[in-house]
Amino acid sequence: MLGVDGGRLDDLDIVNEGTQQHGCQFDDNVLSGTAKSMDQFSSCPAEMASVLVKQWESRGFPLELLPPTASMVSLLDVCYQASLLREEDTPVRCRVIYASPAQLRGMATQDPQPHVLSFAEPAILSPHNLRKLYAAADFYRAALAITTDERGVLVIWGLVVTGTEWVNRVEGSRFDGVSLPPNLVVQAIRPGHLVASSGYMRVLETNQGQLLIDGFDPFRSTWISGRFSNVREAMLNRLPDDHAKDTATTKVCESFVRDLAQSVVRRVLRLVRNRRHGGLMVVLPNGAHEDGTCEQWLRFRVQFESDDSTLLYHGMMLRLMARALEVAKTRQLAILTWSDYQQFRDAELRRFDDQLIDFSHFLADMMTVDGALILDHSFRLIGFGGEILGDTPVQTIHRATDIEGNQTVAERADSAGTRHRSAYRLVNGLNQSIAVVVSQDGDVRFVAHHNGKLTYWPYLP
Repeated sequence: MLGVDGGRLDDLDIVNEGTQQHGCQFDDNVLSGTAKSMDQFSSCPAEMASVLVKQWESRGFPLELLPPTASMVSLLDVCYQASLLREEDTPVRCRVIYASPAQLRGMATQDPQPHVLSFAEPAILSPHNLRKLYAAADFYRAALAITTDERGVLVIWGLVVTGTEWVNRVEGSRFDGVSLPPNLVVQAIRPGHLVASSGYMRVLETNQGQLLIDGFDPFRSTWISGRFSNVREAMLNRLPDDHAKDTATTKVCESFVRDLAQSVVRRVLRLVRNRRHGGLMVVLPNGAHEDGTCEQWLRFRVQFESDDSTLLYHGMMLRLMARALEVAKTRQLAILTWSDYQQFRDAELRRFDDQLIDFSHFLADMMTVDGALILDHSFRLIGFGGEILGDTPVQTIHRATDIEGNQTVAERADSAGTRHRSAYRLVNGLNQSIAVVVSQDGDVRFVAHHNGKLTYWPYLP
């Protein structure tokens, strides 16, 4: 049997070799969150399974798609143990779907379906087998298919090739990929970090002992949306003249601009997280590149000339929205929303999507250079490799326990690393700026001056 601390491994465990027991427990007594607040939960596998069933039922997903209770506890425990393992110095990252061959091959949908490959001989679900098979089921391209055999044993019976488009759906971008049935999917993202979903719909998450029912996502807050309201209004005013007229047949919803911008930043954060290097993004008020703010607070490795080429994102957004409006008019939509856009199938919009993906990679590349990536609220590229100046230490930082930052807990600022302390110092001096800090371990924090306090929000979407 495989222990989480390693040891000699035998060949792949096949079903007829018997079952294994797993007793790994998740951490207790740590904060966990919901979409609106962060509360205490015990997150052992049995408790996670219990909460998962309740959340699954409350979302209206069919309970018959879940494994029996004992099997579900074992499934979560095995995935947790596997997430702690490494194969040739690479952490185990995988997706598993609890579904029978008939459920995966008999989906009643007109959308593209996954390609399903069955094993000639199923393998027992164990941390050892996930460790040996995960490389063949690349996290972004495929999932391992799990079911309970006639003896009640959890087995890995095949590969489900999904392609990579599902990531766009999870990040809120337009989705053009294969469908999944509403069965239980468990993602082992990083050590101790599991996400349980119904198909692509997230239900529950555990991250280093934190049991998250609805996530803790600062993007859902009103305060962060309010910081960018003037930028959204200005961008909408740049659309073709007839858009602003009362006689316009289709208008762009303001939230469309917000949701599109957030999808870009979400992708950037995912990319930086996965590189395990860490990074810092600082968003300054508009005009900071020419009013002396940068000279006062930053020393750049590279600072860009402040011409129109630095408004790359702004130009892409305007072209994308203009084309989306044209498509919306052909569908006789009164209001173009983000949800509408995600349903469009248009070759030109697809090219714009690809450009935004490339732009996200570009930002992530600059974030991984030592120092900070510096933008303004309009996503103007100011520079990267920015060293934050000033030597006034910050003594206290407040951790938000709800996404609006109305409830906070004071913490010592020096308990965080150098990158975090630099971000705290800058935001404390420039109250209208926002910093996003990504640690090497994948932890992400949003930092802002809010309600008269220097505050950070964990990013657990």
